[in-house]
This record gives sequence, structure tokens and C-alpha cells, in this order.
Amino acid sequence: PNGAKELGLHVGINGCSLKTEENLAVAASVPMDRLHLETDAPWCGIKKTHAGHRHVRPLQWGEAKKEKWTAELLVKDRCEPAHISQVLQVLAAVRGDSEDALARAAFQNSARVFRLS
Repeated sequence: PNGAKELGLHVGINGCSLKTEENLAVAASVPMDRLHLETDAPWCGIKKTHAGHRHVRPLQWGEAKKEKWTAELLVKDRCEPAHISQVLQVLAAVRGDSEDALARAAFQNSARVFRLS
């Protein structure tokens, strides 16, 4: 991320970006106006073995193995779009930002990059 702003680059962070303490430090250093949140669903969820997992709160939906899936549940061990909230939780914690402020900034960044605003 160092130099990303000078080069006009933006950085997307997903669960795989939050595996190690070094990853967390790098993610925390991304300038707020260049930051995007993503899931890379169906892969790249935040696993219990990831350094960032200690900042994750449970989702409001239950999980089931894919063979027992129903519409009210997430598929166990599959990253879903709903998991973007967990990427936000980890990133806000390691940066020391409020989740609301970080979510708002990331949304505005994505809207600007994709010319949605």
C-alpha cells in the first residue's frame, strides 16, 4: 500500500488478505480513500486459523453442510456475500476505525471508482 496513493491505485481487502499478523499490518496501512471491501465469494472467508479471526463476530444466519442447506442458512465453509461484514469488523479493529466510518468510506470509494455517484 505504500505508494498506492501516489500511483492512483486502490486496494481491495478480503478474508484471505487477513490471514497473518503481517497481512493485518499491511491492510491497516491502506489509505482510507483507497480502500475497498470484498469477499471473493465463494472462497477467501476468514478462517479460525487466520490472525484476523479474533475480531470476527458471528453472522446472524446459521450454517449447514451443503448437503443439508436450506434457504435460511449459509453453506458451511463457503464465503458468502454476507461475510463482507466480517472483513469490515477485522479491518476496523486493526485500523482503530469505527465500523460505520470505514463502511461509509469503502462504499464511497467503490461508488467513485465504478462511477456510481
